[in-house]
Amino acid sequence: MILNKGLYACCNWVKGNLFRACFYMLSALIISIGFSACQSNNEEPNELRPNILLIVVDDAGFSDFSSYGGEISTPNIDQLASNGVQFTRFYTQPMCAPTRASILSGVDNHQNGLGAMPPMHTQNQYMQPGYEGYLNEKVVTLPEVLRDNGYQTYMSGKWHLGCLDSTQYPNGRGFERSFAQMAGSAGHFQDGFATGPIDVPVTFYVEDNRRIEELSENFYTTKDYTDYMIQYIKESDEEKPIFGYLAYTAPHDPLHVTDEYIDKYKGAYDEGFDAIRRARLERMKNMGLVDESVPYNPGTGNFTQWDSLTADEKVIQARRMEVYAAMIACVDDQIGRLVETLEAEKRLENTVFIVMSDNGPNPYDPEFYYLGSVDEFNKQGFDNSLENMGRDNSFISLGGAWAEVTATPFSYYKTTTGEGGIRTPLIISGVGIEANGVKDITVHAADIYPTVLELADAKRPETYRGNPMNPLFGRSAKPLLEGEEDHVRDTEIEPLCFEISGYKTVIQGDWKLMQGKAFKNGGKWVLINLEEDPTEKTDLSEEYPDKVKEMAEHWEEYSVKHGYIPPEGNMYVIEIGAETFYNYGRDYRVK
Repeated sequence: MILNKGLYACCNWVKGNLFRACFYMLSALIISIGFSACQSNNEEPNELRPNILLIVVDDAGFSDFSSYGGEISTPNIDQLASNGVQFTRFYTQPMCAPTRASILSGVDNHQNGLGAMPPMHTQNQYMQPGYEGYLNEKVVTLPEVLRDNGYQTYMSGKWHLGCLDSTQYPNGRGFERSFAQMAGSAGHFQDGFATGPIDVPVTFYVEDNRRIEELSENFYTTKDYTDYMIQYIKESDEEKPIFGYLAYTAPHDPLHVTDEYIDKYKGAYDEGFDAIRRARLERMKNMGLVDESVPYNPGTGNFTQWDSLTADEKVIQARRMEVYAAMIACVDDQIGRLVETLEAEKRLENTVFIVMSDNGPNPYDPEFYYLGSVDEFNKQGFDNSLENMGRDNSFISLGGAWAEVTATPFSYYKTTTGEGGIRTPLIISGVGIEANGVKDITVHAADIYPTVLELADAKRPETYRGNPMNPLFGRSAKPLLEGEEDHVRDTEIEPLCFEISGYKTVIQGDWKLMQGKAFKNGGKWVLINLEEDPTEKTDLSEEYPDKVKEMAEHWEEYSVKHGYIPPEGNMYVIEIGAETFYNYGRDYRVK
């Protein structure tokens, strides 16, 4: 309840004068009624509407943060976790752009424009409704709604949601200030090189609506993204709340880190994959993140085993993980800088933080970006010698064996719908959020959108720019965050379905039905009981055919409702070329 100070002062001022008292009381009542009407239209004072900082890291594994059992030091993220809610059953899409589109739209990826992640469309998907390759006009973004409801909206980091022209830049989709990398990945230093030939047309930066031709000499993504967000906060109107989207590209490959961090974890991974995985699992059990019954998981067996490596190969593998860990430590330090800035600006006590990873860890080596051609990759002239790994003219990746370690205790990795590819950290902390500890409650990336809107007391319009909006897929977690509910969505009643690149998933209570080429079962459905088998080792499809049939029917209902188009054939970009592909039928080149 808001105390009407004007009315209180008025009553004291007019004591003893009945006529004047009645006049001023009536006037104050009229003002109060008008003020209440403004409140219902989301124009209440700033102190009742929180600042909201959405922080997304790129390709981090489930157990990387130390608050999730990792050996990587992340004290600032851990502090947020200890003061809020830490989720252990948070699901994303298995690739970044579809996840980020769902976060910013609240709509299923097959309806928000990211039914396939560019440039992975097949010919039958290309330019189809829901598969536009950018946030389409049937969604209204978080920053658009919040900006229209009195928020200042800022973005820095990775966009990857459209770059044909300025209408698709972050500022064209609701951010008042932005500094953005437009591609899915790039070199982290000043040259910002494209990770492969297919990404060349879209590998560039923009500041607001202006394309940047050259980055600063000492540019490094993680630090500079944070610098821009800090600048926006310092320049903001202190009377208005802030929505900030800080979209890091770390620890996505190329694995790059500054000299300050490059040897921070030197020697930490010399014992190899199994030793680190066992240590993480033990910490997770001690922290209550997983049940004591969860078995040690040696991984899928799809990648190199430590004991099969030569001594020199072990050194190289360990160095990969050292650089990766240093990138995450750098992210944590930058989040610490952001917290310090909010405190200095007297905004910290009224801020909500949302920290998450956009999908599981990346298992692919650098030649993946050159369509698997080692020869083409080698022609680029990167210096991947041991002493140069992690520096600006190197291009190294984490690799599959370490990727599965970072996904501990789960199996699989990015691009698949195995738990390791779609189950990631999520922390929500700050004003109005009860410190409820660890929650093993199913939450989906699309749930971020309605949660933020409810925290901001803002409503999504049914039409925007003259277009009717596609239905929300997300559910608000706000009641849970305030300790009023013990769930966000009941998957027993309404199963959770999602898909990308032919990897399909249905989650119904403890049951999971999944399909995809990495699962090595001839493309048939795999049935898992996640409660009994969280590492996904035992396919129960033959034992429970009726359950498979039931859940497959849920998938069919979902696919029809959301406009799923099955991929047919190879990536269409290979046939028509990247420049043509990214123009999406327009008569001009990417600018």
